[in-house]
Amino acid sequence: MKTPLSRSLLQKYQQGLCSPEETALVESWYNQLSKANNAKEIPELDLAAEDRYLRQTLFGDELRAAQWKRAYLKVAASIALFLTAGLAIYFFSGPPQPQPAAPFSIGQFQAELLIGDQVVSLDERQPPAPAWMDRHKGDKMALQTRKGQEYRMQLPDGTTVWLNADSRLEIGKDYNQQQRAVYLQGEAYFQVAKNKTVPFIVHVGSTSIEALGTAFNVRQYESDGQLLTTRLDEGSIRVSNAGRQQVLLPGQAVQVDLQQGSFELQQHSRQPEGQWKDGYFTFEQTPLPEIMADLARWYNFTYTLSPAYEKKVLSGKISKKEPFAEVLRILRFAGINYTVDKDRLLLAP
Repeated sequence: MKTPLSRSLLQKYQQGLCSPEETALVESWYNQLSKANNAKEIPELDLAAEDRYLRQTLFGDELRAAQWKRAYLKVAASIALFLTAGLAIYFFSGPPQPQPAAPFSIGQFQAELLIGDQVVSLDERQPPAPAWMDRHKGDKMALQTRKGQEYRMQLPDGTTVWLNADSRLEIGKDYNQQQRAVYLQGEAYFQVAKNKTVPFIVHVGSTSIEALGTAFNVRQYESDGQLLTTRLDEGSIRVSNAGRQQVLLPGQAVQVDLQQGSFELQQHSRQPEGQWKDGYFTFEQTPLPEIMADLARWYNFTYTLSPAYEKKVLSGKISKKEPFAEVLRILRFAGINYTVDKDRLLLAP
């Protein structure tokens, strides 16, 4: 078996000087080595045999010195804990935390899962399994994205949630028992698994949105002021706030003024709030301030918008995979002048 390790790397591991990437490499290598050498169940794992095989495979006769024995024994002890802890430890020993997106760069499929005091970095190669989450249902749990990130995750009941950039979704304790409660900041799209006996409820501040088997979008960013918008694609939902309720049918949307407690129902709404999850920005007579807020969350930049452009509205569709240079070209084509100052976009006539 060809090893990717070196003695210098293992010595760094012994001294606790490895980077997260190097630590993962050492532990992953030894885990694979252990599996190849010993197919026994974890409680019967023969650590002495694993240790002898490690010495023979990696170092041969050169490992007679006591300092190297301590090095590989430390690896063995670490991996023993790694193996016996099972999936949870594997999950927390996953890929290095994703680096923050550079300004004006295309967003990534990434997020962080917070469980108690633990922070787990997620990407499309490292999704949390619903069964794994179900085992942590008594713990405080939240999924969050930063600017330049979005993520799709399946909850323990089979509900799928798409979390837009710069958003947070807290998952209620004992989820999928008496009720399925989540708490949203930002924007998310929900494809709810049917369960008539256990209601699914999205809480956004004082507003609650109850669904059975349905698909709908919910949005309430700080840049939206006190306005919450939810649009229904399938099934039915009940939106409640300050003693008022509104039941939506497919194609309808409602805008809730969180400060005034008022509801504005939009019949057969054509606003494409949920299309962001399919990889597109779609604007339909959308005010430029709202457009810029969405772009800034995905491409991770700050901006200044001249009052002369605050009432400007635009319509169109653009892939979220387009480089920001293409976005700038479209803005210029729409008659919007701009300059770029480091990570800040200045829009002014």
